[in-house]
Amino acid sequence: MKIELMQKSELKKIAITLICTMLGLLMPDVFLWTFATINVLTIGIIHGANDLYILLKSSKTAKKTHFAYLFVSYVLFVLTMIFALQNIPQWAILLFVLISAYHFGEQQWHTYQINSSINIYLFYTVYGAFLFALLFYTHLVQTITIINEITNITISEQVFSFVLLLSMVLVLIFTALNFKQLKGQLLFQFFALCSITLLFTQTSLLWSFSVYFVLWHSIPSLNDQANELFANKSNPIKSFIQLALPYWILAMLGFGLALFYLKDNMDTFITIFFSFLAAITIPHVFVIFRMHQNK
Repeated sequence: MKIELMQKSELKKIAITLICTMLGLLMPDVFLWTFATINVLTIGIIHGANDLYILLKSSKTAKKTHFAYLFVSYVLFVLTMIFALQNIPQWAILLFVLISAYHFGEQQWHTYQINSSINIYLFYTVYGAFLFALLFYTHLVQTITIINEITNITISEQVFSFVLLLSMVLVLIFTALNFKQLKGQLLFQFFALCSITLLFTQTSLLWSFSVYFVLWHSIPSLNDQANELFANKSNPIKSFIQLALPYWILAMLGFGLALFYLKDNMDTFITIFFSFLAAITIPHVFVIFRMHQNK
């Protein structure tokens, strides 16, 4: 029964992805830009806003002093990432992409109770890296521009082609190595990848990223976390959002301050946007990894 519900959920995501692809082709850019930004800054940020409570639940103590310690540590982690993006951006971006690759791959495939192993962790990473490479390759000009604005490094198109090909080969290798564990969902993931590829190739970078990030990553992750924190509640997702709101507001204030500080350079909004996501993503990845390990 649980597997059947998961499969129905996958089919819904595929259908919605196809609808979003059509919207990306038919709707005006201002609508797509606005809707994508709102979705990422609401659902996308809220899905990571309860990290401290996930950490607290996995700890042996739930004292207020321990929560304060986690809060300060988490904020310092985010500030460290911001500092790294400003001072060693090329390494910070590389770290962000590698860790996010694992995180995205894990979220898309872990739901079927795959047993933990080094091959599975590597599979998650190379699959997520393949998705990143596909997204970047299908939006080469804008990707190269954003990376250049953040790091002052211009990456050639050949590098993206090579990374896409390499990640594709590695996905095939690690799929073969983990075939017994993955075979139950290969058909659904194949059609999922087809729908995601169509989305990436036919719509803009921001729209493509927002649909994948929100639909395929944030919403499933939010559901997992809500059931982890509020399994005894009648509406876990509602409880999760209520708990997350103060931290989401705090994150939005931080984003707003960054925009105010850089208001004279708003041409680079999308660069600021992705830098902000990078700064808050890395600590979140470690939190979710720990949650899955505890399960």
